[in-house]
Amino acid sequence: MELDDQLAKADRLVTITQRIGFTLWHVQELEGIAATYFVLFAQAIRGMGTADGVVLLDKAHGKTFGATVQQMAKAGLLPPDIARRLAAVLAERNWLVHRSRATNRGAVHSDAAALVLVRRLDAIVDDTTTLMKDLAELAGQHSKVQGMPGIAEISQRLVEQWHSMDPG
Repeated sequence: MELDDQLAKADRLVTITQRIGFTLWHVQELEGIAATYFVLFAQAIRGMGTADGVVLLDKAHGKTFGATVQQMAKAGLLPPDIARRLAAVLAERNWLVHRSRATNRGAVHSDAAALVLVRRLDAIVDDTTTLMKDLAELAGQHSKVQGMPGIAEISQRLVEQWHSMDPG
């Protein structure tokens, strides 16, 4: 009986750590998209050239997700619904990185607690995927209006890529 319990705990731990890793990858992708979105909407100038754009992107990608979300909100670059959803994902990201282990120690010992944790992680993935699509669509629309069709095409390809990542 003790071996069965140990194996069950090991299985739960594998599931939890895989989900945490998958969730972190999604959040990191969203962080990059948000930084790119900020550069596109607040800093990019038509005809500025690739080299200057890369410098701006590198600088933006070096900032924290929280700083990027604050900059976008302060500059009014987001529709209110997307700003609210980004703030919610930021809060979940901070919980995941800083407090998830402490608040979910029982998840390794209990199927019910593990399920609660996995559902929360899956919800973060769902939210980040939807936000990536929404930001890419807004970026594509903005790029067309600004006369940057290449960026619009890249945004459209990203949207299609993220649609293919849907778990359902």
